[in-house]
Amino acid sequence: MSAADKKPLIPPSHITIKIKSQDDICVYFRIKRDVELRTMMQAYSDKVGQQMSAFRFHCDGIRIKPNQTPDELDLEDGDEIDAFVDQIAGFSHRH
Repeated sequence: MSAADKKPLIPPSHITIKIKSQDDICVYFRIKRDVELRTMMQAYSDKVGQQMSAFRFHCDGIRIKPNQTPDELDLEDGDEIDAFVDQIAGFSHRH
């Protein structure tokens, strides 16, 4: 095979991402590699009936910011994002 016959590996323009909740509920999204993840995060929040601000989204233990893109995070097709519900810690104060 000559060099002219070889085609460069071009990643697909879309990837499928799985968002998994703490309750092991999974929602799949197909998203462009260069689109901010805010769109997917908002769609997930709408689907589960919560405000987007109620969640922390993490991939491989690193918190994801809404303005990041899959390309910036080196996400690949089939990668998983964890959605954690922000919990307000309470405490009892005794005198």
